[in-house]
Amino acid sequence: MDRPKEGYMRKLFFVGVLALFSMAFMPGIASATHSNGNGPDFDFVAGSGKGPLPTPLGTFPAHYHANGQSDTSAGGPAQGHWFTDIFPTGPFASLGTVTISGPIICVTASGNGANWRGIIENSNQPGLAPPGFGVLSRWVDNGEGANDPPDQQVGFLTPPPGANPTCPPLAFTTNPNLQGNLVVHDGI
Repeated sequence: MDRPKEGYMRKLFFVGVLALFSMAFMPGIASATHSNGNGPDFDFVAGSGKGPLPTPLGTFPAHYHANGQSDTSAGGPAQGHWFTDIFPTGPFASLGTVTISGPIICVTASGNGANWRGIIENSNQPGLAPPGFGVLSRWVDNGEGANDPPDQQVGFLTPPPGANPTCPPLAFTTNPNLQGNLVVHDGI
């Protein structure tokens, strides 16, 4: 098994420390939910989970994380970071874990659902998920804990998003989040 690069681990540690520091000084964000009762006046997604993820090679177990916020109260351009680990099975198991990550470039939330877009900046399988390509994801926040229904998600590999990327407000069909918590906040 390959060891992660030292620079990547430092960057991941820094992002984690920064996230904890931010949450300590901004309790409104930490307690905000899709209820829109509390929280900032911008859209955001935060959290991680495990569940099935469709890929061009089939649907595989995955671990995903995103933490991003829009720059305006109307959604749209955003800042943040995401990563996904995909665990191929069957005839594709020999690929090993596929790890991709990069910046979040737009977030648009409506009610308890949000679409966000990211760019693949890092990929350990550039032939399958080339840097520069995009991802488009939909998260549905059905509350905290083991709720019925659970939170839901789906993500897609896309061509490079271009200079003016958007997060289409379409409600894609999603898969159940089997573990974790996905938070969506509609800043209205």
